[in-house]
Amino acid sequence: MRLCLVPLKTEPRNLELNLHRLRERLIAAAAYHPQLICLPECTLTGYLWEEEDLNTFAEAISGRTTQWMADLARSFGVYLCYGLVEAAPEGFYNTALLLNPRGEILIQYRKICEQPPYRSGREFSSVDTEFGRIGLLICGDLFHEDVLGQLDRNLQLLLVPMSRGFDDTSPNLQRWLNEERQAYLDAVKQTGVTTAIVNALEDLPNEGAFGGAFVVDPSGKLLAESRHGTDELLIIDL
Repeated sequence: MRLCLVPLKTEPRNLELNLHRLRERLIAAAAYHPQLICLPECTLTGYLWEEEDLNTFAEAISGRTTQWMADLARSFGVYLCYGLVEAAPEGFYNTALLLNPRGEILIQYRKICEQPPYRSGREFSSVDTEFGRIGLLICGDLFHEDVLGQLDRNLQLLLVPMSRGFDDTSPNLQRWLNEERQAYLDAVKQTGVTTAIVNALEDLPNEGAFGGAFVVDPSGKLLAESRHGTDELLIIDL
């Protein structure tokens, strides 16, 4: 399987601009003929946490973002993983979905280890595809033993959309190399599953999600990486 990770450069709350950028990135990715494309957490809105923002930008799963993404999955003939701020009758969720090349939803995963005003998801889910069994986690879920304990024993690929930034200067290459990256490699080793992680690159000066993407094997070995602080595509054959 050829996998493409897209560390999308996003401007928080600007869906139309981010959708335009996404289409441009998918056109660039199409030259490599990927079969599965994974996008960051809260792909088109950026990670939002203020109640006002959630009320403004959260959508039902049947909303326009899923329709846009389904159209893109069909247009490019790919499995497509993306994140959104979900509005449900009982509240808001940080959600990731996996679509098949027909634009149909295969997985709807709600982040389990999440803070208010979000509600927390309850369970891990995975699905069989022609490329093997695929599952989703979102960002910090990768570091929680109670979540990892739910992983399917037959899982062959784990996708982890992120919107991770540092609390001081972000991006910060030295901090990434000296501290953060190894923590992710160690976490993947705990899963025992090949894992693909992709982070948003927020269009903010010296703050926000720091971009980049990487793929790690079940032993915690780094297989491939796009540069920290960039929106470079990462293409890898698995």
